[in-house]
Amino acid sequence: MSESKADTRLDGRVVIITGAGNGIGRAHALACARAGARVLVNDLGGSVNGDGADGGAAAAVAAEIRAAGGEALANTDSVTDPAGCARMVDAARAAWGRVDAVINNAGILRDVTFRKMTPEQWSLVLAVHLDGTVNMTRAALPALLENPDGGAIINTTSYSGLIGNFGQANYGAAKAGIYGFSRVLALELQKSRVTVNCIAPVAHTRMTENIPVVDAGWTADHIAPVAVFLASPAGRAVTGKVFGVQGARLHVYEMKVNDGVEKDDGTPWTPEEIAARLDDIQRFEAAPAAATAGEEDLVTEVFSCFPAGFQPDAAPGWSAVLHWVVGGGTAQTVRIDGGVCQVRPGLHGTPTCTVKAPKAVLLSMFKGELDPQKAFLSGKASADSFGDLLKLATSFDFSKVAAAWAARSGAGAAPATPAAGAPATPDAGAPAAAAAPADLTPAIGKVYHGGYVQLDPAWIDAYAAATNDGSVVYAGPDAVAPPMLHVRLLRDMMFAIIGDPSLDLDVLRLVHGEHDAVFHRPLRPWDLVQLRARLDHVEQKAKGLLVEGTLIGIVEGEVAVEARSSFFIRGQMRFPVGYGKRAAPPAPAPPDAPPSHTFTWAVDADQSLRYAAASLDDNPIHTDPATAQAAGLPDVILHGLCTMAMSGRGLVQAFAWGDARKLARLAVRFSKPVLNGSTLTTRAWSTAEGVVFEVRDAGGDAVITNGLAVFRS
Repeated sequence: MSESKADTRLDGRVVIITGAGNGIGRAHALACARAGARVLVNDLGGSVNGDGADGGAAAAVAAEIRAAGGEALANTDSVTDPAGCARMVDAARAAWGRVDAVINNAGILRDVTFRKMTPEQWSLVLAVHLDGTVNMTRAALPALLENPDGGAIINTTSYSGLIGNFGQANYGAAKAGIYGFSRVLALELQKSRVTVNCIAPVAHTRMTENIPVVDAGWTADHIAPVAVFLASPAGRAVTGKVFGVQGARLHVYEMKVNDGVEKDDGTPWTPEEIAARLDDIQRFEAAPAAATAGEEDLVTEVFSCFPAGFQPDAAPGWSAVLHWVVGGGTAQTVRIDGGVCQVRPGLHGTPTCTVKAPKAVLLSMFKGELDPQKAFLSGKASADSFGDLLKLATSFDFSKVAAAWAARSGAGAAPATPAAGAPATPDAGAPAAAAAPADLTPAIGKVYHGGYVQLDPAWIDAYAAATNDGSVVYAGPDAVAPPMLHVRLLRDMMFAIIGDPSLDLDVLRLVHGEHDAVFHRPLRPWDLVQLRARLDHVEQKAKGLLVEGTLIGIVEGEVAVEARSSFFIRGQMRFPVGYGKRAAPPAPAPPDAPPSHTFTWAVDADQSLRYAAASLDDNPIHTDPATAQAAGLPDVILHGLCTMAMSGRGLVQAFAWGDARKLARLAVRFSKPVLNGSTLTTRAWSTAEGVVFEVRDAGGDAVITNGLAVFRS
């Protein structure tokens, strides 16, 4: 199998794993073997504290791999012995002719507080963990460097070494040393094809079974997929990283340096000065900037005009604490409560949303030179709460902020920027496309790359529960994911399309028009999904702009799911009507005959809230009644993709005996919003093309039209 077809496979590759007779090491060995690797299983066979030796552990794991059809050798050398490490490499090369990856996992524990720790307890733990990692790496590095395909070194560090843990001074020192060693080696090998990364695992094994905070559900099998990924071709793009694994949660550890505080006169700090500025020195968020003598801080001056743009009627009932972290300027706190906007320099209270922007970007926004919406979509500014960001956009008129600042500074009228979300008013005498940008034809076909995401089994449970889908195929050893779970994985790719600066879309007037998903193979727990998207089409219609793109999820080099989505931006007129026009494929229509199946189903009273959490789509029109009503809706509405998922669930039950693995395609057009608590009816017709369907509400209005479901036989 070629690399292009096997990004995360290890077919034909040789992996040496130390400490692989039990626990995490054993899980690494079995997972690498399942991925196609030939595995040298090393384990001295000692106890958790390093006493004794037994060759049975390594032999048993190697035998298990061979029994499953794989290739494996057992080795019982100690990693504390450099000659033993050399023997491992020699054995692997003699059997298979190469070494592609080394996973340094061997370790012991001798926990005791430092005051009671003996020199032997200290030195033995460091000898196994730190020196063992160095010994094995030194022995394997020449083989990795000679390998034409490059190689991977995967070391094992720990929370204890990165953060600290009581009673583990020896273990923490060893693991911190492994982190430092790995970071330096990654830099030294940057120009080679050898990567160096760390895993910081937390799992319930014999080493942690007596630690109450380690959940029994956090298994070694949660750790192994990360090792497989880092050893695979897909992992070769990553080096110098530390991946934390705690049950189903993955994260990255990173050493960070804050901005600090620098004295203007360049003289050494006095102890008294350090004491006086300690909070500022320790702060990781931007601190209030000191104003130059005789000059008012510009950011604070601009923010003092911020309340002038507040329109409380646009966000009734909104209560928020917004921390604005300004790179190169004074941080600000904006408090919204009771229809009043208050601003205070510095960071105060607990934020509901933290906004980050460089000083220059923020000033451009407030001057009216940069559309705030575009600043956030382009990544020039960021916010960690979409709900507060949307309310900020709809309830603040930045042109009024700019005008208030211009009046205060005496700079004259500032360039006017329409209120965020407000339709632009065209010049009545100008031609329809007078302000149109350059032809977008060259942008059609643009591909967006979103990296990788590993499918957490917890997401399957959450999505199935949020769509009231109790299918048995979502559980058990052969579990698959609900077909529509792809929308969670590819959410950021959807935003990559609609946030592309070349499109310049007004996303506050954007509605999701259609979604057509093709499922080439089911997604499964722990699949490593490569994320991509493509801009397919832009067309100017009489009432707005149509944008179409495709979201793509790739597993092991093969497309698993591809979904074409269309978005309509109401009132956005950028081109002459008809720009980009093309013949649309005929949409499936219900036959002129009684439906094959009709079934009525209910939307729960809290459906949109549950779906928002499971899908990561937390747009407040789905969760906050006040925002929904401000947008002209009677109440919060259900996500169209949730309605689609629940419709698909019913069709799978009716036409595929509840087996979602048989669903090959699901396509819909979203016709009308659905309220929580609604009762909906699906009518479906079996046709040669597939199952054509529509969904109507209790009043008879269609909420989904042009539906099509195709099933595998």
